[in-house]
Amino acid sequence: MAILDEYQEHCRILAENGDPLSGISLVINQFDLISRADVYHYTDISGFISIMQKRELWASHIAFMNDKSEYLHGKELFQRQLRGKIASVSGREGEFLRQVIKGLDNELGDGFFTASSKDVFSLSFSHARDSLEMWRGYGKNSGIAIGFSHSKCGSLPGMCLIRREMYERLLAEYKGNARQVRPKYEQGFIPWTVLYDDERKLELVESTIELGLGCFRNQSRENRKRGFAVGVSFLLDMIFYLIPFFKHQGFAGEEECRIVDHFVKTEGDEGCNIQFHERGGIALPFIRYKMMDKYCRPLAQMPIHEIVVGPGVKQDKVIESVKYFLERNRMEYLVSKVLASDIPYIET
Repeated sequence: MAILDEYQEHCRILAENGDPLSGISLVINQFDLISRADVYHYTDISGFISIMQKRELWASHIAFMNDKSEYLHGKELFQRQLRGKIASVSGREGEFLRQVIKGLDNELGDGFFTASSKDVFSLSFSHARDSLEMWRGYGKNSGIAIGFSHSKCGSLPGMCLIRREMYERLLAEYKGNARQVRPKYEQGFIPWTVLYDDERKLELVESTIELGLGCFRNQSRENRKRGFAVGVSFLLDMIFYLIPFFKHQGFAGEEECRIVDHFVKTEGDEGCNIQFHERGGIALPFIRYKMMDKYCRPLAQMPIHEIVVGPGVKQDKVIESVKYFLERNRMEYLVSKVLASDIPYIET
C-alpha cells in the first residue's frame, strides 16, 4: 500500500506541473477504470471469421453506436459541473474554468494531445461472458462472444493493437520483414471500464476538475499567464480522454469496457484510413487494427481462452461449423475452447 501511495503522490506532483498522463493515471487508480478481467467481444459469424482469419479488430465510430447520447453524455456532465463550480471559486479560477468550457466545443482538443471530439472510435468489449442482453441483438441467429484472456494479453508475448495501414506501410518499408517492424503508435490491449452509475460519474468529474484547478493554481504561482496556458491544456486533455467512458445508465446491462482511439489525425501524421460498411441501413465508419504480439510481430497464437456460441435455432450447427473452421485455419488449439451459451433463448 505504501508503494501505491508513493506512486500516487508522484503522479499528483507531475499532474500539478501539467502532465495529463499523470492526471489520468491518478483517476484510473482512484476509480479502478482499467479492466483486469477477461473480456468478451460479441460479434456475428461473419465478423468472427474476419477477426480470426485476418487477425483484425474493427473500432466503430462512437456516434453510430446504439446509445444516441454517446460522447454528448460525458461532455454535458463536464460542462454542467464546470459551470456549477465557477460560483464557488475565485475570479481568476472562474475565468480559467470558462476557458475550459469554451475549449470543449472545439473539434480538436486544445491540449498537448490533439484528441478529436468528432472522430472518436471505440473497440467494444464486455465483462459479461454470456449475456442475454447482448445475444438478443442477433435474433434467431447465434452470435459469438470471443473471450480474450487478460493474463495472456498482458504477459509476454501478449498482444497489442496497430492500425492496419500503419503496419502495412512499415512492412513495405522493411521489405516484408515482420521482425523489423516497430510501429510508432502501437496500443496495448488495455480496455477501460465504462461508467454507468450517475453518482460515480459525478465523483470522477469533480475529481478531474479539482486536478485541473490544482494544476492551474500551482502553475500560476510563478507565472499568471503560464497558469492559464498549462492549466487549460492539462484539463482539456484529461476531459477529452475521459468523455468516451461515460454512458447512460440504461445501458448498464452491457457491462461494456472499451479501447478508444480519438487521435485520428495529428500534425505531421498521415492519419488513419477510415473505412465504411453497411449496418442496418447506415454507412458505419470504422478503423481496422491488426492484432500483434507485444514485440509488434504476428501472433503465433491468439490469446483467447474461450469462444462462446450464443443461443439460436442453429446453435449446434454453428458450434460444429466454428470448430471445423478453426481446424482448417490452423487454430486447432482453440477447438476445445468452443462452448455453447447456457441461456436457452430463441427469438420467436
